[in-house]
Amino acid sequence: MEPAVRELTDLVVGLLDGMVGPRLPADPVFAVLCPRLEAAAAALQYTAWRTGATELATTGLGPAQLRDLVDATRRLRSEHPLLAAAAAGDLTPATAEQTAGGRQRWRRSPARGVLEDVCGWDQVVSLPLRGGPAEVGGFAFGRPGRDFTAADLELLSAVQPVLQALDRHVRLLARWQDPAGQARDRAREVGLTSRETAVLLCLADGLTAGATARRLGCSARTVTTHTARLYRKLGVHDRLTAVLEAQRRGILPGPGR
Repeated sequence: MEPAVRELTDLVVGLLDGMVGPRLPADPVFAVLCPRLEAAAAALQYTAWRTGATELATTGLGPAQLRDLVDATRRLRSEHPLLAAAAAGDLTPATAEQTAGGRQRWRRSPARGVLEDVCGWDQVVSLPLRGGPAEVGGFAFGRPGRDFTAADLELLSAVQPVLQALDRHVRLLARWQDPAGQARDRAREVGLTSRETAVLLCLADGLTAGATARRLGCSARTVTTHTARLYRKLGVHDRLTAVLEAQRRGILPGPGR
């Protein structure tokens, strides 16, 4: 298991350095985890719990299957044990069979019937990234036949923190992006990496190094390193001047914007 965790951690570090958009890149994660889980297909799913509106990025599924799953999620989200658990705030990696209360209960679940009819497999394991009554989001991996194992759950639990940190990073950048992409372009002109930009956004929010570390899922030492680098690239020496200089350059919105 350790090589997989190390590979995914290295992957996420690279993604953090090179990300330019407000979307979590799912395909590299699928490439690492699907073979180790012997998963026939996988999805990165975000569902607005009140409306059921769903965004899916998948591997191993065709366009028609994708449309059917989005529709089924809207209709049956409260009856899917993994989605319902995440909506209640339980973000523990788990299998649908276990969460439903056993094999027989899962076999009677409408959600299982949809998966078998649409996808041809009936076992699912989740790797939640966020949850609660507003939105649930995370990875799901599916296969036919046997349920996922304790070793599979151990692997997902081990990689969950780094993927949740990536998800937080993506959300922070999504809040920053302007429709024309000008702020992103100006950050690139200065040479700011994605992680340095995320730290800059936290500085603008008035967060301490410790609070920034908690938001981004890294150490305070890492935050200090990125802060020193972005100060150097902006030609400043303190937080306030960094924010003002970033506003002047159009990387951050000015006061009142």
